[in-house]
Amino acid sequence: MSPLVGRGAELELIDSLLGGGRQGRGGSCLLLSGGPGVGKTALLDEAAVRGAAAGMRVLRASGVEFEAEIAFSALHQLLYPLRQDVAGLVGHDRDALRKVFDLVDVGRVGQVGDAGSAVSAATAVLALLAEVAGARPLLVIVDDLAFLDQHSATVLGFVVRRVAHVPITFLAADRRGADGLLRQVRIPERLVGPLEARAAGELLDLRSPGAAAPVRRRLLAEAAGNPLAIVELPAALTDRQRSGRDPLPARLPLTQRLESVFAAPITRLPRPTRELLLLAALDDRDSDPAPR
Repeated sequence: MSPLVGRGAELELIDSLLGGGRQGRGGSCLLLSGGPGVGKTALLDEAAVRGAAAGMRVLRASGVEFEAEIAFSALHQLLYPLRQDVAGLVGHDRDALRKVFDLVDVGRVGQVGDAGSAVSAATAVLALLAEVAGARPLLVIVDDLAFLDQHSATVLGFVVRRVAHVPITFLAADRRGADGLLRQVRIPERLVGPLEARAAGELLDLRSPGAAAPVRRRLLAEAAGNPLAIVELPAALTDRQRSGRDPLPARLPLTQRLESVFAAPITRLPRPTRELLLLAALDDRDSDPAPR
């Protein structure tokens, strides 16, 4: 695994949070936010590795758009490794969590307007996590908050507001400006921005060594400090293009990964907005200068 270049400050902050959790102090929370491809998930991955190495139990979940309509789907993913621990809970907590794990009649548990059921599910999850954290400090990692199903987001928001009393570290990530129920909890937020010029160059040299100097300058200029672009743009070029033996195209080609990451937010915009962006892109293409 390549080191995380240029993210020393973020890793120092994460280490501080993990240190508090390992020492059994009250829990803490942090939300990493930033644009697509900026490296939020990579930071979560590194936090998971560091937490596990320090003896913490790590639970992870990630919101995905196609599961956003399935009640408790994200919570099911997060808590599934703890399913054997449910038996030790008191009856009402045990029954509420079995509905989550079985995904049977779960809509009733968190149904809007059924406040008693929603509180039962949330308190059961908090009881389970507190029980597990009492034996071993717990690191809970949730990626792509905006894509969590509403039921899971509500329960996790309930838990996050109470982790100060138990050794649970909650670390999450989401795109900057994304909306979601967990945003209402006001988790302390750290903006993850583009890499500085020196770090961007170091990452490019690490992942694509031997690029010709003009090619290197072009790649860094177009990537604009975005780590994913720095890694993926060279991968879309041929060996001859990277070495400078063949000229670069007027528009650098994109890998499938880049297209999926950067196109996804646009596809969720209203149709008139998408059409305006398309027209702007066409105008820009028509006025594009000669190949560099």
